[in-house]
Amino acid sequence: MMAKPGCREKCGNLTIPYPFGIGLGCYYDHGFDLSCEDNRTFMHNSSSLMEIYDISLLTGQARVTTLIASRCYNDTSGWASTSTARFFTLSSKANKLTAVGCNTLAFLGGFNEHRAAAGCFSMCLDKQSVDRSGQCSGMGCCQTSIASNLTSFNITFDERYDNSEVQEFNPCSYAFVVEEDWFKFEASYLEGNNFTEKFKDGVPAVLDWVAGRTYCDEAVKNMSSYACISKNSQCIKSPNAIGYLCSCNNGFAGNPYLVDGCQGNFPLLHRFHQNSMESDLSKQKFTSFSNM
Repeated sequence: MMAKPGCREKCGNLTIPYPFGIGLGCYYDHGFDLSCEDNRTFMHNSSSLMEIYDISLLTGQARVTTLIASRCYNDTSGWASTSTARFFTLSSKANKLTAVGCNTLAFLGGFNEHRAAAGCFSMCLDKQSVDRSGQCSGMGCCQTSIASNLTSFNITFDERYDNSEVQEFNPCSYAFVVEEDWFKFEASYLEGNNFTEKFKDGVPAVLDWVAGRTYCDEAVKNMSSYACISKNSQCIKSPNAIGYLCSCNNGFAGNPYLVDGCQGNFPLLHRFHQNSMESDLSKQKFTSFSNM
């Protein structure tokens, strides 16, 4: 059992583990509320434009679609903006700011208790100078790291650079935050509307989530909000974000966020096997996104 008792456990092929949930009383807090629409799962609902493809209780991560900012030679007003709920942040370890285009300078401005910014520049003066190795080397595509713990961000372009001089082979440029290991650049993305046709639903990015913004020594002092409620569970520091997660004790498996959610008397090896299986399943699920 992964969902809260009496609550829906699946939407399409996606299992919905508590603290996430569909419907009132089925999720832990704001931000963990999901909707199932035409067998597609969305954060809050489809108006968020953030579809969710994978949820990991072990690592405290969720894979979602994010918006793409675009700008063409005859329209210089492209931008995209996203914000997260209070227990969610954009993963700085898994994602990169990415720009696709020639003569393109893209910026990300964000907030993580402080103002943060990043930018990358891609230049290719003609079709022959585009890097065709699949890498984002700055010749047709560029990537850069982003600040940690971002709760909101806005992507824009520098208006001093545009596609007017390269419009014959690259009429539009694009910028987005994407899971670094997933995205592979193709030179054909520069041509016509190839990029928007392939990624019309957005691109995948990773969100880090926590059960609480405090660490374990503080979290256990407030049992009314403490999330690790299975008797065979423990509190652990999140490896990716500021706050804590819950884990089943050694020898147990299941959902530590549910009463009696951690079950069994498994060897320690079983837990490592479960971790490996979840990692493999995550890769399989998200590989399917690229084939849509």
